[in-house]
Amino acid sequence: VRNGTARLAQVCSLRTPQGRRFPATMGPMLRQTSGAVPDDCPRVLSVQSHVVHGYVGNRAAVFPLQLLGFEVDVVNSVQFSCHTGYPAICGQKLDGQDLQVLVEGLATNEVLDHDYLLTGYIGTASFLREVVRLLDRLPKSCRYICDPVLGDNGKLYTSAELVDVYRAEVLPRVSILTPNQFEAELLTKASITSVAEAAAACDALHSLGVATVFLTTLDVPDATKGGECVAMMLSEPGRDKWLLQLPHIGGGPFTGTGDLTTAMLLAWTYMHPHEAPAALEKAGAVLQATIEETVRSHKGRTIGGKLVPPELRIISSKRAIEEPVVFTRCRLVVPLSPTPTGILFDVVSLRVDAGKPLAESALGPSDREFLLQLAARGVRVGFATADGDDAVVLELLDGRLAPARSADASGAPAAKRPRSSLEARCCAAWGLELAALVVVADGVPSIERSRTAGAVPVAWLPEGCASTVMRELAKDARFTVSSAEALSRLLPE
Repeated sequence: VRNGTARLAQVCSLRTPQGRRFPATMGPMLRQTSGAVPDDCPRVLSVQSHVVHGYVGNRAAVFPLQLLGFEVDVVNSVQFSCHTGYPAICGQKLDGQDLQVLVEGLATNEVLDHDYLLTGYIGTASFLREVVRLLDRLPKSCRYICDPVLGDNGKLYTSAELVDVYRAEVLPRVSILTPNQFEAELLTKASITSVAEAAAACDALHSLGVATVFLTTLDVPDATKGGECVAMMLSEPGRDKWLLQLPHIGGGPFTGTGDLTTAMLLAWTYMHPHEAPAALEKAGAVLQATIEETVRSHKGRTIGGKLVPPELRIISSKRAIEEPVVFTRCRLVVPLSPTPTGILFDVVSLRVDAGKPLAESALGPSDREFLLQLAARGVRVGFATADGDDAVVLELLDGRLAPARSADASGAPAAKRPRSSLEARCCAAWGLELAALVVVADGVPSIERSRTAGAVPVAWLPEGCASTVMRELAKDARFTVSSAEALSRLLPE
């Protein structure tokens, strides 16, 4: 207990916001050895298109979600032989009455108790309105993840009537929205030609009722670096916006990538409920690995005089879906000013005695390597040894932790002086202004103190944990991280 507040390291319950338990290791979230469906699997009702052959809609979303431990019930809004990139489009569409019949059956059998509603391609306005009515029958805690599939690259896939239904009836109910750039333009009635205009479009979507926006494509020069990368944007009301810039992979265009991305955003926001940038990074890593596997093993072909893009190699991307490797981090749309030049960890689980090497800390190998690289670049890295006025700042010097040295000419130790706060003492020792200091903490009092002092407060949220304390930390902090390496989001590339 610290200042009357339970410490995160002691209260972390390894439970999700819904109260369900899952492993802290971030491989497959739930792995069962019996054939029975466990009661604690998060349940998803996925309402999207279906194809007999290929990977779009539910075919691109359901298997990846199941790999990650989600129990998925499926409604096929349409059933086609192949996706619309093929010459022949054959199959059936469901209307609102068809969906109503299915929902009645689920309700009668008392299985309409999902944690998530996921929607993708919907072909008619009557079906979309029935989705809104479906929301009223799901538990109040059910989160709605909506991919408003309307079109792409300036071309509508659906009736223009659906745009108005989304704006007026659907968006106010959405927890997470995942439009591409064209769909965001349709829904906001505004063009997007720059990162700044994309940020404004996200704010307009928030004003329509959307809680979180993941803009899954952003094809503007200042986001794509002139075509070198593909870009996505993350926006939450009242918080800093993020840009994820992934290396461009040739061989496309690819179909089903938006459906796969939205499914992965559902999964990883569940596993990182207070660290949305981490969810976007992992969804992006899955997407990149799947596209790379697709390009490596399959090429597009011409059928009936029409060039058909390659189908996503989702099955052979199983390992990448289960254990995505993040190579690219999100970056702030508006960088911190001044640029951070000091990082102070005020985290109980990371306490290390003076003179000890960083290798003896609780940090993992990649986190230790990251901090060593930061120190080599001239960024000051320190660890508080205790709470409040009793703390000494140990600085990372030559791989070991030693009392921080003063930045004044004498070089005298200045790690513990009677200053107003730990942050002030640290900045005095390092010769930094408070605004250039990032404080990573696992206690609400520390977060509040660092914010009051004028430093940048960051909540330390280890992977796999969710609790009341974590929610309070995330609410009070400006940023959240589940690893030291994630701090790279705040620093220049």
